[in-house]
Amino acid sequence: MDKSEKPARSKAPTSKRSRTPANPHQALPAAPGANAPVPAEAVQAAKRRYLISAVRGQLAKKAGIKPMSAQDMDDTLACMPGVSLIKTLQAPAGSHLMSASNAGEAGDTYVVSMDEAAAAVLQQTAPPHILIEEDAALDYGEMRKAEFGELAPQAFMDSLPAMHTFVLQVTDHAGGALAGVPVTLRGDGFPSSGITDDNGQVQLNILLQQGKLARSLTISPSKDFWNRKIEQPQLKTGRINVVPLFGLSDPLPGGQRPSQANWGAKLMGIADGRIGSGRGVRIAVIDSGTDNSHPQLHHVRHGCNFTDASATEAWNEDLIGHGSHCTGVIGARASENAASSPVLGLAPDAEIHSLKIFPGGSLSSLIEALDYCIAHQVDIANLSLGTEKISLSVEQKLEEAALHGVACIVATGNSGGNVLYPAASPFVLAVSALGLRSEIPPGARELSEIQAGLTNAQGLFIPHFSCFGPQVGVCAPGVGIVSTVPGMGLRPDSGTSMAAPHISGLAAGLLSDPEIAPLLGPRGADRVARLFELIRSICTPVLSHDPTNHCGAGLPQLANLNRLLPHR
Repeated sequence: MDKSEKPARSKAPTSKRSRTPANPHQALPAAPGANAPVPAEAVQAAKRRYLISAVRGQLAKKAGIKPMSAQDMDDTLACMPGVSLIKTLQAPAGSHLMSASNAGEAGDTYVVSMDEAAAAVLQQTAPPHILIEEDAALDYGEMRKAEFGELAPQAFMDSLPAMHTFVLQVTDHAGGALAGVPVTLRGDGFPSSGITDDNGQVQLNILLQQGKLARSLTISPSKDFWNRKIEQPQLKTGRINVVPLFGLSDPLPGGQRPSQANWGAKLMGIADGRIGSGRGVRIAVIDSGTDNSHPQLHHVRHGCNFTDASATEAWNEDLIGHGSHCTGVIGARASENAASSPVLGLAPDAEIHSLKIFPGGSLSSLIEALDYCIAHQVDIANLSLGTEKISLSVEQKLEEAALHGVACIVATGNSGGNVLYPAASPFVLAVSALGLRSEIPPGARELSEIQAGLTNAQGLFIPHFSCFGPQVGVCAPGVGIVSTVPGMGLRPDSGTSMAAPHISGLAAGLLSDPEIAPLLGPRGADRVARLFELIRSICTPVLSHDPTNHCGAGLPQLANLNRLLPHR
């Protein structure tokens, strides 16, 4: 068609309805009073982050692959189309220990961005000695199962639900109002949540069928009190419904009060001072940071922030509280005011390094943290984190860490299913969780975690959330664990995230004990293996029947050291 000619256009009937422009890039008409039309643009998927590294170590050995040289890796990366380099994670000194090749072996990990289609092509065509995988997100230990369950199907309702308004007041046991406490009420529709005011009160509206009770009431104080969950609470409209909370210093039903060490340490025998206090041992807590303004965490002075390259010193800003809690389980010390120190860490004299990768933690930030552990000769790395997919890039780094003498102790996960990664790695010690019935006050939310058939005569139980499977090495206290949180407070928390620090603290005690440390040998892969085997060997089985392996070898108890080391 000649450019000067214009195609004939048929006339279409006009319509009063507005129509979306046929061209997605055409600007929308200007709104009344607007100076210019709002531009429109087609929505496209953003580029994703990927990890590129050379196959090394056991992975290369099993595949019969000769590791690439660093120069060959750089040349290969430069030829990859559509790949933008974000940063290079340089291998720490001594990375040649990963194989028998020379020191010129490719040991760096490259964090790149590219679109999903380009990544798929590269993954399909990459030579066998190169790994390309997504820089997947990590979970720092939140419960994955739904707290509020499913909405009630309309077909199963006896009558149409109506809106109900309830006023709740949260108090301590003396009747004092508790302000700023999150409260969630669940009915037949979506849950209703709010935060208590200065009078400890909050008004919540939920849908309920005629004559039916609310499904559950959950109260989650940020510190100093136990969580509480009431199934089918008997609430009344037109009056204030008072809910008292158990304080952490309130006596439990048996009359006992919290001691200077938490119940987990007492159960494992660590509170009796039978092993070292962690002196001379370096422990890395790879988590959400540590608030060292807390009076029991002032001694934590080392760390690095891997969430923001421009603020590497912000490791002591814990926005989540998870890392501070784990750090407290391992190394909380008595403050100057002993009355404010109801809990002590299992290895209070250890040198703790807080490696912050959350919020926003990913596989690349975990690799950076493990490189830090290798470079700084960390003895124990506590990883209360996980993901569902196995990462070969991380797997190689875990092997490298073990070869350098870093003992990685990892939470199995809180999804209530198969063990998550990296707990599923053979280079780590995977830790599941258990609870003790007598250490939970009445009405506490932790009581809902007790599983029928997974409880023993002493009241120890396996919680619903704890992951299980053949990779579980040992179990440890992980339900209702009271520890330090930002804001100078204490809080009970539950998860395999709380169980792993118990084992990390135990490991530090063993490594610092003058009688035990020589038996474990010098720093290296053999010491890591002997340490893990010693921890498994002092375990007491928790369940008489455990076909799905919730507990591994069982609960480590120092009383069993007498059997192995009768001279102690």
